[in-house]
Amino acid sequence: MTPLVPLESRREIIRRLALGLTAAGGGILDLEAAQHVHHEASAEKKNAGAYKVKAFTPNEYKTIQRLAAIIVPADEVSGSAVDAGAPEFIDTLASQNPRLAQIFHGGLAWFDTEMLRRHDKPFVDCPEAEQTAFLDLLIKTGEEERARQAEQLVYERAEQYRGFNQYTVDRASDHGPGIRFFDWIRRMTVDAFYTSVIGVKDLNYLGNKGASKYVVPQECIDYALKRGA
Repeated sequence: MTPLVPLESRREIIRRLALGLTAAGGGILDLEAAQHVHHEASAEKKNAGAYKVKAFTPNEYKTIQRLAAIIVPADEVSGSAVDAGAPEFIDTLASQNPRLAQIFHGGLAWFDTEMLRRHDKPFVDCPEAEQTAFLDLLIKTGEEERARQAEQLVYERAEQYRGFNQYTVDRASDHGPGIRFFDWIRRMTVDAFYTSVIGVKDLNYLGNKGASKYVVPQECIDYALKRGA
Protein backbone atom coordinates (compact mmCIF):
# COMPACT_ATOMS: atom_id res chain seq x y z
CA MET A 1 0.00 0.00 0.00
CA THR A 2 1.27 3.47 -0.86
CA PRO A 3 1.93 5.47 2.33
CA LEU A 4 0.02 8.66 2.95
CA VAL A 5 2.21 11.52 1.72
CA PRO A 6 1.23 15.20 1.26
CA LEU A 7 0.17 15.92 -2.32
CA GLU A 8 3.06 18.30 -3.09
CA SER A 9 5.61 15.90 -1.67
CA ARG A 10 4.11 13.04 -3.68
CA ARG A 11 4.31 15.05 -6.89
CA GLU A 12 7.92 15.93 -6.19
CA ILE A 13 8.70 12.23 -5.72
CA ILE A 14 7.06 11.49 -9.08
CA ARG A 15 8.97 14.31 -10.76
CA ARG A 16 12.28 13.01 -9.42
CA LEU A 17 11.49 9.51 -10.63
CA ALA A 18 10.59 10.81 -14.10
CA LEU A 19 13.78 12.85 -14.39
CA GLY A 20 15.85 9.95 -13.06
CA LEU A 21 14.67 7.62 -15.81
CA THR A 22 16.38 9.52 -18.62
CA ALA A 23 19.36 10.49 -16.45
CA ALA A 24 19.99 6.81 -15.71
CA GLY A 25 19.09 5.60 -19.20
CA GLY A 26 15.98 3.81 -17.97
CA GLY A 27 17.81 2.05 -15.16
CA ILE A 28 16.86 1.23 -11.57
CA LEU A 29 13.30 2.05 -10.60
CA ASP A 30 12.46 3.28 -7.10
CA LEU A 31 9.64 1.07 -5.81
CA GLU A 32 8.08 3.62 -3.48
CA ALA A 33 8.15 6.33 -6.15
CA ALA A 34 6.61 3.97 -8.71
CA GLN A 35 3.77 3.20 -6.32
CA HIS A 36 3.16 6.95 -5.93
CA VAL A 37 2.75 7.17 -9.72
CA HIS A 38 0.09 4.44 -9.64
CA HIS A 39 -1.58 6.08 -6.65
CA GLU A 40 -1.68 9.48 -8.39
CA ALA A 41 -3.29 8.05 -11.53
CA SER A 42 -5.78 5.96 -9.55
CA ALA A 43 -6.76 8.92 -7.39
CA GLU A 44 -7.35 11.05 -10.49
CA LYS A 45 -9.58 8.39 -12.06
CA LYS A 46 -11.53 8.05 -8.82
CA ASN A 47 -11.97 11.80 -8.29
CA ALA A 48 -12.57 12.87 -11.89
CA GLY A 49 -14.22 9.72 -13.20
CA ALA A 50 -11.52 9.21 -15.84
CA TYR A 51 -7.80 9.66 -16.29
CA LYS A 52 -6.89 12.81 -18.25
CA VAL A 53 -3.98 12.24 -20.63
CA LYS A 54 -1.31 14.89 -20.11
CA ALA A 55 1.70 14.25 -22.34
CA PHE A 56 0.34 12.59 -25.49
CA THR A 57 -2.06 13.11 -28.36
CA PRO A 58 -5.11 10.80 -28.55
CA ASN A 59 -3.44 8.70 -31.26
CA GLU A 60 -0.19 8.46 -29.30
CA TYR A 61 -1.98 7.37 -26.17
CA LYS A 62 -4.06 4.77 -28.04
CA THR A 63 -0.81 3.40 -29.46
CA ILE A 64 0.75 3.21 -25.99
CA GLN A 65 -2.34 1.36 -24.75
CA ARG A 66 -2.16 -1.09 -27.64
CA LEU A 67 1.56 -1.70 -27.16
CA ALA A 68 1.07 -2.23 -23.42
CA ALA A 69 -1.67 -4.80 -24.11
CA ILE A 70 0.65 -6.69 -26.47
CA ILE A 71 3.70 -6.50 -24.20
CA VAL A 72 1.88 -7.86 -21.13
CA PRO A 73 -1.48 -9.33 -22.19
CA ALA A 74 -4.05 -10.68 -19.77
CA ASP A 75 -3.79 -14.38 -18.98
CA GLU A 76 -5.39 -16.90 -16.64
CA VAL A 77 -3.42 -15.47 -13.69
CA SER A 78 -3.92 -11.73 -13.97
CA GLY A 79 -4.98 -8.76 -16.07
CA SER A 80 -2.90 -7.02 -18.71
CA ALA A 81 -0.53 -4.09 -18.44
CA VAL A 82 -3.45 -1.87 -19.47
CA ASP A 83 -5.51 -3.24 -16.58
CA ALA A 84 -2.52 -2.55 -14.33
CA GLY A 85 -2.42 1.12 -15.38
CA ALA A 86 0.79 1.04 -17.45
CA PRO A 87 -0.39 3.66 -20.00
CA GLU A 88 -1.33 6.09 -17.20
CA PHE A 89 2.01 5.32 -15.49
CA ILE A 90 3.95 6.19 -18.66
CA ASP A 91 1.90 9.32 -19.34
CA THR A 92 2.27 10.60 -15.77
CA LEU A 93 6.05 10.23 -15.90
CA ALA A 94 6.32 11.69 -19.42
CA SER A 95 4.32 14.72 -18.26
CA GLN A 96 7.05 15.40 -15.69
CA ASN A 97 10.04 14.95 -18.00
CA PRO A 98 10.15 16.62 -21.45
CA ARG A 99 13.09 14.45 -22.48
CA LEU A 100 11.16 11.27 -21.71
CA ALA A 101 8.11 12.64 -23.51
CA GLN A 102 10.29 13.38 -26.55
CA ILE A 103 11.55 9.78 -26.61
CA PHE A 104 7.93 8.63 -26.82
CA HIS A 105 6.85 11.30 -29.35
CA GLY A 106 9.72 10.33 -31.62
CA GLY A 107 9.34 6.59 -31.13
CA LEU A 108 5.59 6.58 -31.71
CA ALA A 109 6.00 8.75 -34.82
CA TRP A 110 8.61 6.30 -36.15
CA PHE A 111 6.21 3.39 -35.56
CA ASP A 112 3.41 5.11 -37.47
CA THR A 113 5.70 6.20 -40.33
CA GLU A 114 7.03 2.67 -40.74
CA MET A 115 3.58 1.07 -40.58
CA LEU A 116 2.21 3.60 -43.08
CA ARG A 117 5.06 2.67 -45.41
CA ARG A 118 4.34 -1.04 -44.99
CA HIS A 119 0.54 -1.17 -44.68
CA ASP A 120 -0.82 2.34 -45.44
CA LYS A 121 -2.14 2.62 -41.87
CA PRO A 122 -0.78 3.92 -38.57
CA PHE A 123 0.21 1.24 -36.07
CA VAL A 124 -2.95 1.33 -33.97
CA ASP A 125 -5.22 0.89 -37.02
CA CYS A 126 -3.40 -2.17 -38.36
CA PRO A 127 -4.74 -5.68 -37.72
CA GLU A 128 -3.24 -7.51 -34.77
CA ALA A 129 -1.31 -9.91 -37.01
CA GLU A 130 0.49 -7.00 -38.72
CA GLN A 131 1.21 -5.32 -35.38
CA THR A 132 2.71 -8.41 -33.77
CA ALA A 133 4.67 -9.35 -36.92
CA PHE A 134 6.23 -5.89 -36.90
CA LEU A 135 7.14 -6.09 -33.21
CA ASP A 136 8.54 -9.59 -33.70
CA LEU A 137 10.73 -8.18 -36.47
CA LEU A 138 12.05 -5.45 -34.16
CA ILE A 139 12.84 -8.02 -31.46
CA LYS A 140 14.61 -10.34 -33.92
CA THR A 141 16.54 -7.51 -35.55
CA GLY A 142 17.51 -6.11 -32.15
CA GLU A 143 18.88 -9.48 -31.05
CA GLU A 144 20.87 -9.74 -34.30
CA GLU A 145 22.21 -6.20 -33.81
CA ARG A 146 23.38 -6.95 -30.28
CA ALA A 147 25.05 -10.16 -31.43
CA ARG A 148 26.77 -8.30 -34.27
CA GLN A 149 27.99 -5.58 -31.91
CA ALA A 150 29.36 -8.17 -29.49
CA GLU A 151 31.18 -9.92 -32.33
CA GLN A 152 32.54 -6.60 -33.58
CA LEU A 153 33.85 -5.80 -30.09
CA VAL A 154 35.74 -9.10 -29.96
CA TYR A 155 37.15 -8.35 -33.41
CA GLU A 156 38.28 -4.85 -32.40
CA ARG A 157 40.10 -6.18 -29.34
CA ALA A 158 41.96 -8.89 -31.24
CA GLU A 159 45.68 -8.08 -31.52
CA GLN A 160 46.04 -9.33 -35.09
CA TYR A 161 43.28 -7.01 -36.33
CA ARG A 162 44.37 -3.87 -34.49
CA GLY A 163 44.37 -0.91 -36.86
CA PHE A 164 41.71 -2.43 -39.10
CA ASN A 165 38.71 -1.92 -36.84
CA GLN A 166 37.21 0.77 -39.07
CA TYR A 167 36.70 -1.74 -41.87
CA THR A 168 33.47 -3.72 -41.85
CA VAL A 169 31.02 -5.17 -44.33
CA ASP A 170 28.16 -5.00 -41.83
CA ARG A 171 25.95 -1.99 -41.54
CA ALA A 172 23.51 -1.03 -38.83
CA SER A 173 19.85 -1.90 -39.32
CA ASP A 174 17.42 0.70 -40.64
CA HIS A 175 15.21 -0.30 -37.73
CA GLY A 176 17.59 1.12 -35.10
CA PRO A 177 15.27 3.91 -33.85
CA GLY A 178 12.33 1.50 -33.56
CA ILE A 179 14.42 -1.12 -31.78
CA ARG A 180 15.63 1.40 -29.20
CA PHE A 181 12.14 2.81 -28.64
CA PHE A 182 10.54 -0.62 -28.31
CA ASP A 183 13.20 -1.49 -25.71
CA TRP A 184 12.17 1.66 -23.79
CA ILE A 185 8.44 1.01 -23.84
CA ARG A 186 8.83 -2.70 -23.04
CA ARG A 187 10.97 -1.90 -20.00
CA MET A 188 8.62 0.84 -18.77
CA THR A 189 5.52 -1.30 -19.35
CA VAL A 190 6.97 -4.26 -17.44
CA ASP A 191 8.12 -1.95 -14.62
CA ALA A 192 4.67 -0.38 -14.47
CA PHE A 193 2.98 -3.78 -14.42
CA TYR A 194 5.13 -5.27 -11.64
CA THR A 195 4.82 -2.22 -9.39
CA SER A 196 1.01 -2.19 -9.69
CA VAL A 197 -1.49 -4.00 -7.46
CA ILE A 198 -2.17 -6.48 -10.26
CA GLY A 199 1.52 -7.09 -10.89
CA VAL A 200 2.35 -7.62 -7.22
CA LYS A 201 -0.39 -10.28 -7.04
CA ASP A 202 0.95 -11.82 -10.24
CA LEU A 203 4.30 -12.31 -8.48
CA ASN A 204 2.53 -14.08 -5.61
CA TYR A 205 4.01 -11.49 -3.24
CA LEU A 206 3.61 -12.70 0.37
CA GLY A 207 4.67 -9.81 2.57
CA ASN A 208 6.52 -6.53 3.04
CA LYS A 209 10.28 -6.40 2.70
CA GLY A 210 12.43 -3.34 3.10
CA ALA A 211 13.91 -2.02 -0.14
CA SER A 212 15.12 1.37 -1.28
CA LYS A 213 15.40 0.45 -4.96
CA TYR A 214 13.28 -1.84 -7.10
CA VAL A 215 14.65 -3.91 -9.96
CA VAL A 216 12.24 -6.19 -11.81
CA PRO A 217 13.73 -9.71 -11.59
CA GLN A 218 15.00 -10.98 -14.95
CA GLU A 219 12.76 -14.04 -14.76
CA CYS A 220 9.74 -11.73 -14.42
CA ILE A 221 10.83 -9.72 -17.47
CA ASP A 222 11.36 -12.92 -19.46
CA TYR A 223 7.93 -14.20 -18.38
CA ALA A 224 6.21 -10.92 -19.30
CA LEU A 225 7.87 -10.81 -22.70
CA LYS A 226 6.89 -14.43 -23.42
CA ARG A 227 3.27 -13.48 -22.65
CA GLY A 228 3.35 -10.79 -25.27
CA ALA A 229 5.53 -9.79 -28.18
